[in-house]
Amino acid sequence: MNSPATVTALRDRRPVSSIDDGRKVKLPVGRSHRWREVIRRATQVAATEAPTCLQGESGTGKEVIARFIHQLSSRWDGPFVAINCAALPEQLLESELFGFERGAFTGAQQSKPGQIELAAGGVLFLDEVTEMTPAAQAKFLRVLQEREFMRLGGMRQVQVNARIVAATNRNLDDAVAEGKFRADLYYRLNVFDICLPPLRERRDDIQPLTANFLRELAGAPVEVTPEAMEALRLHQWPGNVRELRNVLERALILCDGQSIGTEHLCLRKRKDAPPSTSTDLGTLEKQAIERALRDAGGNKVRAARQLGISRMQLYVRLRKYGFASSARSVSSSSLVSS
Repeated sequence: MNSPATVTALRDRRPVSSIDDGRKVKLPVGRSHRWREVIRRATQVAATEAPTCLQGESGTGKEVIARFIHQLSSRWDGPFVAINCAALPEQLLESELFGFERGAFTGAQQSKPGQIELAAGGVLFLDEVTEMTPAAQAKFLRVLQEREFMRLGGMRQVQVNARIVAATNRNLDDAVAEGKFRADLYYRLNVFDICLPPLRERRDDIQPLTANFLRELAGAPVEVTPEAMEALRLHQWPGNVRELRNVLERALILCDGQSIGTEHLCLRKRKDAPPSTSTDLGTLEKQAIERALRDAGGNKVRAARQLGISRMQLYVRLRKYGFASSARSVSSSSLVSS
């Protein structure tokens, strides 16, 4: 469990400078309500060994939260091993995950441990887990169920001593419905889920993220003109936090270390950028609720969890924006018309 010092620091939004065992933990940057809810849920699950699944668009900070969970957990002094399931071919993915024995296949001249073994005592982070091949999914199911596996070409079981944190930029429910992800693996892996909102839905985080990236990239504070900051705030950020960092790195080069203005920003509009015609906070909140309800199939409990609010808070907003005549029901027409 987290120490009292840890809990107090998290509550007061301060970096945890030192915990009872001497480690240092820094809170992921952000001050919006949606991001604070992500941090709250990550802090809750960090004290457990529960498999955790992070869902969110590319660039929203899933690995940042995975590392935060690792730092707060009892495995903080163990390794953090990350593997991108989408970046490896089918044959290579299995050998990387499970390892192999000498002679298991052509070119296997000596035995090699897999990432699961290398993560012993720590955390194994599976990025883009929905891209895992069907064969790898079946084998990984055994890892979660039996806490053991065999190397490729192996004859003995290897015990698993790693905590599993997975991430995906796809909707896991849709992947299961489409037959692209095993339902039994989904239930084993998604014990505790955390939905990371896109940057366009947490615009209050753009200013602190900008300040943090500029300190990191320049080594010192760099001024951003009010006009440039407003341009950053209004951009749709299809690439999310990763795109923001890249834009700022380019702006630093163009401004020669001086003040960053709008002329130094490269904010290209992309055809696949999510549509949004208003920057009014009320409209943005209504659009976020509509999207969450669609994703949850009208299930208000799941929609509230995705939005990072309580069910009663969702009911209040449903009445506020006229989704239905009663907070107890959401008509299908209100979803279709959205």
